[in-house]
Amino acid sequence: MLADYHIHTLLCRHARGNPEDYVKTALERDIAEIGFSDHSPYPAGHDPRFRMDPSEFPLYKKTVLSLRAKFAKPAIKFGIEIDWIPGGMDKAFSMLKDEPFDYFTGSIHYTDEFPFDNPEVEREWRKNGVADKVWRRYISLMKDMVSSGRFNIIGHFDLPKKFGYYPDSMDEINNSISEICKIAASNGTAIEINTSGLRRPVGEIYPSLSILKTAFKEGASITFGSDAHSPCEVGADFSKALALAKQAGYSEYCVFTEKKPLKIPLPI
Repeated sequence: MLADYHIHTLLCRHARGNPEDYVKTALERDIAEIGFSDHSPYPAGHDPRFRMDPSEFPLYKKTVLSLRAKFAKPAIKFGIEIDWIPGGMDKAFSMLKDEPFDYFTGSIHYTDEFPFDNPEVEREWRKNGVADKVWRRYISLMKDMVSSGRFNIIGHFDLPKKFGYYPDSMDEINNSISEICKIAASNGTAIEINTSGLRRPVGEIYPSLSILKTAFKEGASITFGSDAHSPCEVGADFSKALALAKQAGYSEYCVFTEKKPLKIPLPI
């Protein structure tokens, strides 16, 4: 049994289905824990098309905590996915610091003003130099995010591969990835194995096996997430995620309660 720590709700404006149906799917698929981690509304005004408004946060909190009270199984964790926005993080965390979260997932969806994983801009990736520029900036932001020590989980580590575009050379990127994994290990930030990449053009789990092997070598922990935006995606392709984790060398994964990690043996 695994935990799925990356589940969205209708409040993100690009998901569908009743929150109870996500829980029921987890039960059907023998998922031990689920974590709702919808997109944070903070910093306010960032990317309003794809996240809840600050005024809707109380509803998000009430929804998750009500589901926790209603269902004995699976265990339901209260999380949130926070975009790393340079210059906006102190304000974001000040608005969330008193909430009873079980974990913070840190993600990057923008390299400065470029929403690189939005299908509406996929054609921009075909232009000369764009892949190099986006990957370099993304990894730089990732290093800053992980170094902050403010997150429990790194969401979809190598998200820029979503449409199948890579730099001319990954050498510099891979060196930085090793550094990031070392930092993650030192401050207890777990790396999410996110199966949604199998549903994207790249057709590959985030992160790649190569990155997972690096993470294992450096001592970084892992979690699992489906990035579900509909009930049918809860726990999707977790058998493949489990196999990938074992192939990278892992024998245990992390769950979180009140931001405190606990390592659990991987299922046989």
